[in-house]
Amino acid sequence: MFQNSHSRLVGISDGIFAVVLTLMVLDIDVPARITTASMMATGWKVLLYMISFGVVSQYWVYHQELFHTIKEPTIQLLVYNFIYLGFICLTPFATSFLSDHPQERIGALMFAGVIFLVDAVQFILFRLVIRAAGGQAQLTKHDREEYRGTATMLIISGIYIVVSLIVPQWLLLVIALGLFGRTVQTHLWRRWGAHHD
Repeated sequence: MFQNSHSRLVGISDGIFAVVLTLMVLDIDVPARITTASMMATGWKVLLYMISFGVVSQYWVYHQELFHTIKEPTIQLLVYNFIYLGFICLTPFATSFLSDHPQERIGALMFAGVIFLVDAVQFILFRLVIRAAGGQAQLTKHDREEYRGTATMLIISGIYIVVSLIVPQWLLLVIALGLFGRTVQTHLWRRWGAHHD
């Protein structure tokens, strides 16, 4: 009679992702006057929004794949999912903080820290789902690829923190390269797998 609902888990998760993606764009103001400085500031906010949108969208893709086969989520999975979503909800704040303090180490560290926390909890979620499915032996080739991807994302987000501490003004470039690198890694694993089947 009483059980955890997969559809409710997915529903609230999708709702939170939608709100987060929407909130980030609200930080972009239309300049009161069109000047070079105001257009540069607006351009910076748009760039930051696009990168943040790409990061959060990537998380949504992983999330929907992860929970696709779960019929009845465990309490532990629900709790970790809410922790994950809580960190996802910090993304608009971290984006706004970095937008307002683009050259400051604290702004870059805040943004990188939120990404690292999301990646760490996402990795834990993947481990929990793999364990619930019967372990590594039950994984398909695609599942292994996605799991490697989450591990790679966690490592890359650790690099974001280091970059934030050393050269904070390069963080967005490194994040864009990280997104690109993750895409290339996926492509290479798929090509390698196709040649070794």
